[in-house]
Amino acid sequence: MIWVAIASILIALVCAGSMIRAQRARALASADLSRANEANDQLAAHAANYHQKLRALSESSGAGMVVLDPKGAIIHANAAAGRILNFQGNDLVGHSLIHATLSSEMQQFVVAAASSGQPTSQDFQMSGSPSRVLRGSVHSLSPGLSGMPEVVLILVDVTELHRLETIRRDFVANVSHELRTPLASIRAIAETLYEGALHDEEVAGSFLETIIREADRLGRISQDLLVLSDAESKEPQRGRFNSAILVSDVVERSKKHAEQSGVKLSLSVPPDLPLFASRDQMEQVLVNLVDNAIKYTAAEGSVCVKAYTEDERVIFSVSDTGIGIMHQDLPRIFERFYRVDKARSRESGGTGLGLSIVKNIVEAHHGEVKVLSEFNRGSTFIVSLPIIKDS
Repeated sequence: MIWVAIASILIALVCAGSMIRAQRARALASADLSRANEANDQLAAHAANYHQKLRALSESSGAGMVVLDPKGAIIHANAAAGRILNFQGNDLVGHSLIHATLSSEMQQFVVAAASSGQPTSQDFQMSGSPSRVLRGSVHSLSPGLSGMPEVVLILVDVTELHRLETIRRDFVANVSHELRTPLASIRAIAETLYEGALHDEEVAGSFLETIIREADRLGRISQDLLVLSDAESKEPQRGRFNSAILVSDVVERSKKHAEQSGVKLSLSVPPDLPLFASRDQMEQVLVNLVDNAIKYTAAEGSVCVKAYTEDERVIFSVSDTGIGIMHQDLPRIFERFYRVDKARSRESGGTGLGLSIVKNIVEAHHGEVKVLSEFNRGSTFIVSLPIIKDS
């Protein structure tokens, strides 16, 4: 009986110990669960705070920002990204990158950049009209901040930068070409004279005339480059003057050129046309336009110069019955060194900078210049300037 009692006591003690251990285990599990829930809450709050900061940062940035999840779906996009990719509001979210950009090249770039884990950037020619160039930069976000690995794609529209870079390269190439031609001619003639032609008076005289002509051409190019540089980089030195008198003076000085070309030159201008602008630069504009009109008008044709006011603006127009400009050339005629008729321009001594000078001077005065033209029917150049009064 004693052993039975002892056994019962031992069993009771074991059961009590088991219950205590079970209670402790449940307590520990409960504490672990509480700590886990607390940690999850902290992580969720941290992730929410991270995304809030990301949204604030992206919306304050002028660049487009797109955040992609590991599957390549867009989970965040700022307003700038929507504008760049032609989406409204936050409609980008949920789309794949290739659907949003329609660029497999950009898709492949982002995948490769995300795999490398290194920040990188590349320019992409986008489809559509008008054609655009976007610069994409990829940055990887390590997991832990948002709870999962993400990729940030920064988009910037660099179309204008590419256009300016193209103009710069073309400008350097064109300047080199324009200077090389007369210099080569002068050198060839000088070598011929040096080798004995100098003693042939008839040949020498002709060669010297060519040297003078080519030197004058170099001088015109140099002068036009200086004028263009001033128009692009310096604020016009404005003053008040009667632009009607200026227009009349330019037309009067152009009459001899018109008569030599067999072109009828006419003028329509009021007696008083006040303008607050750079008189010298406005003279340059008018001289270039009238000279071009006469140059590209055949004998028995006509050039008409008009000046008037309209809607608080001073308008100068130069119309001719000349060769006109083909439709495909119109968007480029104000580019530096761009010539519609290259052979005729060089024969007449043109530098290819006249219309570019006109455009830059007019825009520096907050005005605009446009052309209306029909091939073989003539052209009309219209300069519109605001009437800005001096203080």
